[in-house]
Amino acid sequence: MAAKYRVAIIGTGRMGGLIEDEIAIGDSGRPYGHFSAYRAIEACEVVAVANRGAERLKRFSERFGFTNTYLNYQEMILREKPDIVSVTTPSFARAAPLIFCAEHGVRGIYSEKGLCASLAEADQIRAAMLANRVAFNWGASRRHMPVYAKLRDAIAAGAIGQPRFAAQYAYTDIIKHHPHTLDTVGMLLGDPAPAWVEGRLIEPGDPFDPNPTRPHPTYDPAGHRFVPAPGREIADPMVGFFRVGYANGAEGYFIPRRGAWEVEVIGTEGRAYAWNDGLHTRIRRDVRGSDVTETVIRAVGESQTMRTIRDIIRELETGQRTAGNIDITMQTVEAQFGIAHSHLQGGRRVSVPVADRSLYIPGG
Repeated sequence: MAAKYRVAIIGTGRMGGLIEDEIAIGDSGRPYGHFSAYRAIEACEVVAVANRGAERLKRFSERFGFTNTYLNYQEMILREKPDIVSVTTPSFARAAPLIFCAEHGVRGIYSEKGLCASLAEADQIRAAMLANRVAFNWGASRRHMPVYAKLRDAIAAGAIGQPRFAAQYAYTDIIKHHPHTLDTVGMLLGDPAPAWVEGRLIEPGDPFDPNPTRPHPTYDPAGHRFVPAPGREIADPMVGFFRVGYANGAEGYFIPRRGAWEVEVIGTEGRAYAWNDGLHTRIRRDVRGSDVTETVIRAVGESQTMRTIRDIIRELETGQRTAGNIDITMQTVEAQFGIAHSHLQGGRRVSVPVADRSLYIPGG
């Protein structure tokens, strides 16, 4: 039986497919790369891939034995007419293909993160997705991991009472990887809209920096943009401590701890933990006058990449919006750029949505 959905992939680097070779056989995250995940879903058939660089395109083609390749994604979209497209380019090169796909008949889009390089670009992407009724998801993958989804559902059902605070531990860059932390905290708190952000980026010579030899991007006030270190293409600043306040009164604290990826949610009747990136996940319920109870959360299932794709297919078939739809995505993007604006204003609190849409951060 022929596959129901024709799929194309723009970007043939790690997330496009090559990351598969970095993940151990038997790992619950496999298939992780987009190409392998689509191949594992019977309803999908990858019909073409595109990449701006011939060398990486050749490497991808040889690795997967796939020959219908393009150096021009516009040509691929117009000729192949795919139903679903994955865009896995670096974030600074993501807005144009996302908008082009939405405006040229693509019904479902799976974008890697970060979304783009400015809030102005994000506004254009959102407008294109909504105007063309595109089923959209992006690669903030913990939203789709079984154990985090089960933890989210338990919190939503009142397992810790009303969630009030979240603490996220990670030390990473603002555009490519903090979508994971921001989206996870937002999801576990019930996806409230961010109302304000305050925090600082790591600058060259910062005494906190655990890797002082790492070349840092710098801010160019004349161009109102971050510029790469010499010899680099990407300018993705590392982030220090920051806070996010949400419209429902909850707050998120983001602590830069190198080598960790852990989150804790504190509610009125207990706490929820995900330690070692979800490997140890549990709920500790503590209601005054009652015994303290602890529940271990375990969950298995398809990989987060497959679940993200199936979420897009569900919207195409039922109209139910994806869990990571463009409006949920924009909440994280607003907070990301809010951090940078707060830094540029000495760490002061910045209201969200951010008024200035022009700051440019060419992340990975």
